[in-house]
Amino acid sequence: MIIIIPDAVLTSDINRLTNQLWKLIPMRENQEDWLSHLDSLVVELAGLNELSSNTDENFLILLSKLKGLRIEDTVFQVYRKTVFECISLLREMRL
Repeated sequence: MIIIIPDAVLTSDINRLTNQLWKLIPMRENQEDWLSHLDSLVVELAGLNELSSNTDENFLILLSKLKGLRIEDTVFQVYRKTVFECISLLREMRL
């Protein structure tokens, strides 16, 4: 099922999701449950993609990077850089 999402609603949701992505950095630094937070974001983004009619090709890249963050032995600098890349991708996307 595809739903037409008004631009203002989509922009607001992308801003909220961007804030949720930012939280991943301090959560991992503080040894909080960042994996559950990450999984929740992946599920929500995948659901948003299912509802949207304007899927952007960057969506696959975004989801791939987020799933790749689950590799727990990733060096923190690479993890942090990847989160920044995901934030940039999300901001550029028009789902």
